[in-house]
Amino acid sequence: MKKSLITLSLILFTLFSFGQIGSVEEINDAMSQGVQRGLKVLIPEVDKKRATKSWEKLMKEYDAKTEKVNKKDDYRSINARIPSLSDRPLTAYALFQETPEGVYMNVFFDIGGSYLNSETNAKKVDAAKKILASFAKNTTLAAIEDQIKDENKKLEKLEREQKNLEKNKVGYEKDIKQAKETLEKRENDLIENASAQETQLKAIEEQRTAAEKVKSELKKY
Repeated sequence: MKKSLITLSLILFTLFSFGQIGSVEEINDAMSQGVQRGLKVLIPEVDKKRATKSWEKLMKEYDAKTEKVNKKDDYRSINARIPSLSDRPLTAYALFQETPEGVYMNVFFDIGGSYLNSETNAKKVDAAKKILASFAKNTTLAAIEDQIKDENKKLEKLEREQKNLEKNKVGYEKDIKQAKETLEKRENDLIENASAQETQLKAIEEQRTAAEKVKSELKKY
């Protein structure tokens, strides 16, 4: 576990060092409601499916249900209650673009009649940036933790296989030792058997001679 935490810390340090997590920029971009002001953030180490599910979960914490806009790429979260952005429920639109770097997410906050932007309310834009930066960091962190779990599972599997190999080796060595002992014993048995056969053949020959002698004596009568 300690090794996993160290690995996780190193990965996060690298990501933060290159500014990949938490860097949120304000944009003008197209979405289902036209070209609007919004915010863009990169979520490294994730795919679109994970990013979308994580966003739906976050919006649920703000009492908003997230659904895909019909025939569009946006995911719309209606009646989101985010006090730091608006005193009234707002609608958030999110788009996700998967790239080799991770997922770029564009978010547009409809606060009623206009979209959140720095010209009309810089403080609330800063608050929105913090929300998205935290979301990107937490989503990336969760993804990396899952990756570490997967890698640790693979490592544990390999370690179990290694233990089995070591156990088998001990068994094989024991079998070889027993086989050598059996071989040595059988070699000695062969020597003893040869000697016993030689003695037995002599005894048979002596007995055959004795039997012939008795037959000779019988012929006299």
